This record gives sequence, C-alpha cells and structure tokens, in this order.
Amino acid sequence: MKKPFLWMILSLCSWISWAQTTVTIQNPTNQQRSELVSISAQQLGVKAKTPVVVRDVFDIEQLTQWTHDGRLLMSVYVKPNGKATFTVEQGTPAAAERSWASGRMYPERLEDLSFENDRIGFRLYGPALQKRGEKGFGHDVWVKRTTELVLDDLYRYHPRLSFHLDYGKALDCYGVGPTLGCGTPCIIRDGKIVYPWCYQNYYILENGPLRFTVQADFPTVDGITEHRLLSLDKGSNFCEATVWYDHISEPVDIAAGLAIRPADPTSVVVGKDYVHYADPTIDPMRHQFLIYTALLFPDVKVTITQQESHALGILKGYTSDQRFHYFFGAAWSEFDVRSQAEWQSRIEGFMQARQHPLEITVQ
Repeated sequence: MKKPFLWMILSLCSWISWAQTTVTIQNPTNQQRSELVSISAQQLGVKAKTPVVVRDVFDIEQLTQWTHDGRLLMSVYVKPNGKATFTVEQGTPAAAERSWASGRMYPERLEDLSFENDRIGFRLYGPALQKRGEKGFGHDVWVKRTTELVLDDLYRYHPRLSFHLDYGKALDCYGVGPTLGCGTPCIIRDGKIVYPWCYQNYYILENGPLRFTVQADFPTVDGITEHRLLSLDKGSNFCEATVWYDHISEPVDIAAGLAIRPADPTSVVVGKDYVHYADPTIDPMRHQFLIYTALLFPDVKVTITQQESHALGILKGYTSDQRFHYFFGAAWSEFDVRSQAEWQSRIEGFMQARQHPLEITVQ
C-alpha cells in the first residue's frame, strides 16, 4: 500500500511544480522579433509530445506544436531588447483554428511534393514527371498574396482556371525547367553542375500548424544518394535546408543554386554569406512583377560565384560525415516585399536573428 501512496504524492508534487513553469523569451537585439522558438522536452521537464497548454501574460492560450525530434514550438513576438513571458502547464490544448504551414504530395499533378506557409510556397517535382522525360530539376516557387493556405485550391481542377494565372490569391509563374530553380543542392564535378533528378522517396515529419518538415531522397550519379531535409516555419520567407550524401568515396564539391534568367541577369546582389536576385518571372512582358529569391549561408563558409545561368554557393571538399546547412527563400513584389531594397532588409534582419537568437529561460 505504501508504494501507490508514495507514487501519488510524487505525482502530485510533480503536477504542482509543473503548474508553476514559466518560460521567458529575451530579445538581445534592438530589432522587433517575430519568429518561432523551440524548447526541448528536457528543458520543460516532460516527455516529448506531452500535451501542454501555453498562455501569455493576458492568459490567452498560444498555438504550439511538438516537432518530430521532441521540441515544443511556439510563435513569439518580442520588442527590441525586451522580453515576453509565458506559462506552461500539462493539459489538453485547444484545437488549432487554422494551420500556418502545411504540405502534401499531389498524385493528381504528377506526384508534385508541394508545401506552403502564410507567406510563400515551394514545389519539388515528382517521379511521375521524370518518367515523362521532363527536366524539372529544381525547387519551384508558389507566390502568394494571402496568408491563407491555398495549394489545395490551386491544384483543384477547373476547366477555365490555371495555377499559372493570377486569379487573386496565388500562382506559379516561376520558371524552373532544366535549372536548379530556387535553392536546390547539387554536386559539382569538373567545375560543372551535376543536376539532381526528381525525388524518389519522401517522409513528411511535421505538417503544421506552425512548421512543415519533409525529408526527400534523391538518387544521383555513381550510386550516390542525396538526402534533403526541408523545413518551413510560420511567418518566414526562408526554407531551411539540411543536405547530406551517402557513399561519397572521396571529397567532392557541392553547392546550392539559384537560377538567373538570361532575360535579366543584372539584379544579382552578392554578400559575404548570401546572394539574392530579382527574378523577372517566366514571362516578364506579361506579368510585370518580380519574384525576389535568395540563398543564405549563416552557418557554413561557401564560395559564391555565378556560372551556367546560376548563382552558386559552393562548399568545397564535402565528405559524407558533413551536413550542408543553408536557407533558400522567395517573396513576391505583389505581397509583403515590394522592392529589392526591402528584400535586402528582410535578409539582413533574418541573418541578424540567426547570429543573435532569442534567449530562452525555463523556471
């Protein structure tokens, strides 16, 4: 009888201590911060994916999401050099009213693997397209002028509509074809791009409401397999990419690429650890707007160069025990980034945030 009683006392003490858990988010920069933060289950003192309720200082419940690797995501806003405080307790969270990031494979459109958030969307072409002999090597971009998730609507067949035309919310007007598109990785051999084909397998690890994450595997030359982990967060124009290759017998150069259009190669901007571009779309004369694209390398030293109608961030001497980590992104001049100067500012803010992450204290 003693053991059950002792267990009840210990459980009650644990519940009481959990009821007092406070998370403080400190902003070490003089810029307004709006982003996702993640807190490990170990920091919170619970098992991964334990149902929890997070509330702000107004006692309003906050949207959260457990990641596949045991971290609790929450969306925070913190003023310059300020702090935000939240309480965390075990309990059943309210159902999400909406999702801010989502994706799936679309068998109805040649096995496209497409995903989006409230700002932008991306597409990886599927095996069915490759079987037709089409060369769609790179990441495609979906531009949006709404925070709604719209990909299912875009893919829904309608005899009079096309997702290549602008009917008010979103469209596909970014040209990929036989290029690396927006942010696709590749192997470099003899100074030339070895273009990857379409994905062979994929595994959706997280599907909203705050983050979408997928791992896709790509067969390449010489029996090498590329693994690509892609993650898109609520509120971000930038998709996080982690890439690694199996069966590399000797060091090889790899890269991430950004397609540069022959019609307008002049607006490429190269920084120390980034490159961005004002893309005139696949049909500049008809569309009359721009898609701003970018590659960001905050955590790895690369050589940025231009060749074969691409801007490339090249990592030299890659070996199989490494992870190639970078970000690629896009924005539309018809939505939240109206000029390339604004895009430059958005990139600078993102890079500063990476260098000075929000500081998390759990008590």
